[in-house]
Amino acid sequence: MELYSVLKSNVNKKPLDIGCGSLTASIKENGTISTINAYHPTKGYLTLSSLETFSNGLWYDSEYVRAYRKRIAGLGEGNRAHGFGFSHDRDIQDWHSGYTPEGKLVITYKLDQLNVAITFEAIDASGRSTVVQSIEVKNSSTMDQTFLFQIGGTYNLNRCSYGQLTEGGPIQMPEQINDLKIQGHRMSLRNPSLPAQVVMTVFEDGQPLDLGTEKRTSKEPIKQLSEYQWKIAPSEVKQLLITYTINTEGEALNDVELGNDLISHLKGISVVEEPLRFIDTSWSHYVIRRNVAYILNCCSVPVKDEQVCVITDHQLLPLSWNRDSYYMMKLLIDADEHEGILTQADKRKVRETIKGHLLWMFMTAERPSGYWGRAYLTNGYCKDDVYQLDQQCYPLLELCEYYEWTKDKETVVRLLPYLEDTIQEIMKSRHEKYWLFKTGETPADDKVDYPYHFSSQILMWQTLRKLDALNNQIPFTTLKLHEWVQQVQTDCLDHFTIESEGKRMFAYLVDLQGNHTTYHDANDLPTVLAPIWGFCDADDSRWINNMEFAFSTRNVGGYYEGVYSGLGSIHTPHPWPLGDAQQLIYSSLINDQDQYTFVLNKLKKLCQWDGLYSEAVHEESGEVTSRHWFSWPGAFISQALLQNKQSIVQELVG
Repeated sequence: MELYSVLKSNVNKKPLDIGCGSLTASIKENGTISTINAYHPTKGYLTLSSLETFSNGLWYDSEYVRAYRKRIAGLGEGNRAHGFGFSHDRDIQDWHSGYTPEGKLVITYKLDQLNVAITFEAIDASGRSTVVQSIEVKNSSTMDQTFLFQIGGTYNLNRCSYGQLTEGGPIQMPEQINDLKIQGHRMSLRNPSLPAQVVMTVFEDGQPLDLGTEKRTSKEPIKQLSEYQWKIAPSEVKQLLITYTINTEGEALNDVELGNDLISHLKGISVVEEPLRFIDTSWSHYVIRRNVAYILNCCSVPVKDEQVCVITDHQLLPLSWNRDSYYMMKLLIDADEHEGILTQADKRKVRETIKGHLLWMFMTAERPSGYWGRAYLTNGYCKDDVYQLDQQCYPLLELCEYYEWTKDKETVVRLLPYLEDTIQEIMKSRHEKYWLFKTGETPADDKVDYPYHFSSQILMWQTLRKLDALNNQIPFTTLKLHEWVQQVQTDCLDHFTIESEGKRMFAYLVDLQGNHTTYHDANDLPTVLAPIWGFCDADDSRWINNMEFAFSTRNVGGYYEGVYSGLGSIHTPHPWPLGDAQQLIYSSLINDQDQYTFVLNKLKKLCQWDGLYSEAVHEESGEVTSRHWFSWPGAFISQALLQNKQSIVQELVG
């Protein structure tokens, strides 16, 4: 079995993730399940975990939000023992773990004379999405061995919290109710306030394992643990199969055939008997592959018909931002255009995912005030009805680039009726005299001091440019898009060019009445992309001075000094991997190889062991300070690696 090995030497670790879109799971290092999460048609996203439900009274307490997120990652006080599934009390030796190219997670280790192999995968069986945990234990000694183990843990089924640091309007948590029923080899846990139900089934060596009989109801997380003992002969292999299915459709799940289908699926597959072969690949290839897999398996949620909602992560904030999802989908396109990244199965899934996401954004994501809001539940409900200019641009840009990539005229024609109204809605934010556009918040979700934001104007220019090209191929409007493109560029360069400390650069915000602010944020990706898009040249002194300012202490609130110093955000005041990605692109554009190598080495150290990146890290230790799960930075870093084609090609063949 071939595996992409986890980066064991890396400091930043989090539970390891698997998924099949509608159902995901995160696994602790010892093979215990941390959470299982699933799409819900009315609540958005559910979680089965060991934690108590997020408190309804603490939505605006940012320290509580941060602490709760850490506990989900298993870092809070007393949380290392939480979880559920298979467990034991023996010390682990010779631990290894990795992912198959298809996304199955494998963990192997030794317990003295016992070899243990645990696999996790999320699959569709009997028409239902199911997490399958397979445990194999082999006696490698010449004597009988006794093995004590437990099945169960602490369970709590409820909706994900959606707790934000910049709360735009909390959605109250449903009542915490855990209705437990155990009969034979089957455990059912219901929360009628959702409603939703989890069904766990257990098989021992292919036969149902009796868990006993029990019924309980609790308004707290509920603990249920059963102990078992195996006598294992020399060279004998014992197997457990545990399945988890979350039902959100109302009817009870009681089909034993579910387990039988999975036993058939796994028949003849024995990880403990098969030598593991770790794929010899570069760090860049590993990071790109893992971020693509995370997007496809854990963040791309089929919701109805062909539609797919793309969430920024499956754990902490399983919400959809147009901005985040654009860069996630862009990585899928970029990966498709490079040999050696995607399998044929991946390529089919990538196209279906991006097409489904476009349909979801234009046809399902609510626009209660006429524009796209800040963030969405998977069912299209607009959680935060706040106007951000860039969020209006990204769906249009994604549609144009999808057509450039696929020439899928049929899908574009389906969405043409939405385009002119969307453009006209954006025009409402245009200045009465200049071709500049207002925003209510920055891309960091923070309120603006002045309404005109620099990187959003660059994005507006790029969006209009792409729309003009699309209109030339598939006419959908008589608006003079070509003229608008030039006007936006001219007015942006005129009104954002300032002098600061004797150098010409770009302002961050302006009011067009003479006032401005200087700042640059890790979230302002269009600024660093400006030469790549063609908005300005890479040798434009204003752009160079702007980026040099960004990566200096002059950028107050945006740059953080330390061992792992870098560009961050006042939104979460630490260096951000997104900021490092900007510096990686910048150093490549100005051909500064020393700076490029320095940033690349930093990213290798800050990378979490599964190839994903967090929102922010501590400037001295490099440890994660915010959001262990956050797909956007890993997606953008992966794009930056792919953009440096010479480097990535050398690594792929090296």
